[in-house]
Amino acid sequence: MLKILLIILIVLVLIVVGAIWLCSRLAKKVLHPTAKRKALDVWPDQYKLPYENICFKTADGVQIKGWFLPNDTSDKTIILMHGWGMNRGDIFRNTCFLYDLGYNLMYFDFRALGESGGSVSSIGYLETKDLQAAIKFLKETRGYACNKIGLYGLSMGGMVAICEAAQNKEIACVAAEASYYSFRKVVSRWAWVHNKVPYFPLMAMILHYMRKRLKVNPEQFSPKFNVSKIAPRPVFFIHGRYDNLVPAAQAKLLYKSAGEPKEIWLVPGAKHNKCAEVGGFEYKQRLGDFFRKYL
Repeated sequence: MLKILLIILIVLVLIVVGAIWLCSRLAKKVLHPTAKRKALDVWPDQYKLPYENICFKTADGVQIKGWFLPNDTSDKTIILMHGWGMNRGDIFRNTCFLYDLGYNLMYFDFRALGESGGSVSSIGYLETKDLQAAIKFLKETRGYACNKIGLYGLSMGGMVAICEAAQNKEIACVAAEASYYSFRKVVSRWAWVHNKVPYFPLMAMILHYMRKRLKVNPEQFSPKFNVSKIAPRPVFFIHGRYDNLVPAAQAKLLYKSAGEPKEIWLVPGAKHNKCAEVGGFEYKQRLGDFFRKYL
């Protein structure tokens, strides 16, 4: 009997140790997305658009690289931000049509992704520093283009756009596509979709490791705590009705929490980050109309 109990105890210890190792590994995989850093394969000159390579540093010393597309007839700029595991080229092809509507466009790679420096990605919290540095750079070097500033963000970029607009009254309007509602929910969903990790008890451990590594609780920066602070400036939520990573219910919660004026479009048949591809002409029309109306 004692021998059996000892074996059971050893098995339990091994399970616990294995769970701790797995949780630590998954937390590191999210926070240090080295495998997701990929080279750009899209450039503005492929679309016959003028652009300038830009480079600036964040308040915590991370070098950020991007593009600025000057539109000589405009004093208004839209800053466009990609999602986790992506780079600026991934959103350029679906959003560069906004240049033809008469806006300056600014794209940059978030830290630890694309051509930017850094090795830690926080899925939103640290990335707000990247956007703040971008706005500061824009105002210091291209003040003529800052009469009005609008934000567009995809997925993680949508979260960053919402959080910055909540704090920065200089932001005129926000278009948030496939943005998550809660940091805890999106990390839990990602872990289940990609690694089949159940929320209980492993996700609690993973979130603990992430908080420990970041030295802050990212949940407090979730859009659900910030979206209501954007009003009376307008916000437009775009979301795939069949988003497999961030369910459309989260977009509905954001819309419900936001103040007026607000709009929401659930794109039929679209999964995560596929609204432009599925929406086609209607996507360009709706996004363009939003910025024409409020910027």
